[in-house]
Amino acid sequence: MAKIRPFQNSDLPGIFEVWMRHWAAARQSPPVSVSILERAVLARAFFRPSNMMVALADERVIAWAHSFADAPADRSGTSASEGDSPPAQPTQDQGTTATIAALCFADEPGIAICDQLLQRVETELRSTGVRQINIGPVRDDRNGYAGLAPVGHGIGIPVSDARTGSLLSRNGYHVARSIDRMAVQTSTYRPPVNRSFLQLRRSTRLDHVPLLPSDHRVTAAMSHFDIERHTLVDHQQQAMLATCEFWLGDPEVQVMESSRAILSLSPMGGRLYNGRPVSIPSKRFVDPESRELSVECQFLISSLVQSLSNRQILTVETAIDRDDRKLIEQLGQLKFECVEQGKQWTKVLS
Repeated sequence: MAKIRPFQNSDLPGIFEVWMRHWAAARQSPPVSVSILERAVLARAFFRPSNMMVALADERVIAWAHSFADAPADRSGTSASEGDSPPAQPTQDQGTTATIAALCFADEPGIAICDQLLQRVETELRSTGVRQINIGPVRDDRNGYAGLAPVGHGIGIPVSDARTGSLLSRNGYHVARSIDRMAVQTSTYRPPVNRSFLQLRRSTRLDHVPLLPSDHRVTAAMSHFDIERHTLVDHQQQAMLATCEFWLGDPEVQVMESSRAILSLSPMGGRLYNGRPVSIPSKRFVDPESRELSVECQFLISSLVQSLSNRQILTVETAIDRDDRKLIEQLGQLKFECVEQGKQWTKVLS
């Protein structure tokens, strides 16, 4: 007989098996092991077994879901992404929204119980005061799933995961936003050439600093990354012209492949390794009104992508809301391609 209960330590092998089977059904084969999944999700300081509901049949894990309470929009560690369009639902107060970062089920037993599992999670969240649930991590920087294959930067629920889309649709969820995974290969990369880029090449230099997030939750969730802030500086005026951040997989932690990097268009406040604070840049990565990259930022990104192959980083990816057509077009001119599409689903609890 099937039952649903909070996570227990003995569930780990079953959690991993369901993760792999779930994504195999979506025609993906993530390079993940039990230890990688444990480091990415279960070994976090903020992990709470009560937030992960597990469905079992004959003591075998057949489905599971992992939820988190959302942070306030103005927390000090990060700010809203420039590539992050406003959600379809109005922003609500802290404690009233939650994200289900993972919803996995395997084979026929898992499919049979997934509706009950989702309803159980909704009941648990409703009892804590949650009024809106979002499903699918988007540019995750606080729950540990960023970089874990096949989540990557986070595009919600991939379109290829049709079974989850069907589950959500019949349980009253609707699509709040659509996200494109944009990626570029560095080994054969040749940056575009134009007059503005040539002038910037002569008059600027590239600087970078390692960054530790200032928010404790973000620090814990991003501990498997080396975060670098790169800056384009004018030679004569010593003025910052553009900046962006890259999340690189820490080879000692081995959650995200070291041959991949994530381009973040979300400025993050933090500190250097010596403790000196690094503020969120006043010059935004993406213009908040036009939703466009400046010429300087385009040059910075193209220069960095070209140099990453020397560090054995072969793929750079980022997640962009599909409504930001101009931003997608600009990244396309920088030779990024849409390699996958996803959707974040939402539901207001009654």
